[in-house]
Amino acid sequence: MNRKRVTKILTGFRLDPRLKVLAVEAAGQENRSLSNYIENLIRKDVEARGLLIPEASGKK
Repeated sequence: MNRKRVTKILTGFRLDPRLKVLAVEAAGQENRSLSNYIENLIRKDVEARGLLIPEASGKK
């Protein structure tokens, strides 16, 4: 079974303007959007904590 990735929009997210400028710069260095950059930071953190359960297909 091939599951389609579901993307949800998070609204009302607060971020210090100084951190946002730095995050946008870091995202640009990785050729990512800010939202994709933040998603990847969260994914790396939960993986490091052993909280992310890989999908049956083996993809994350």
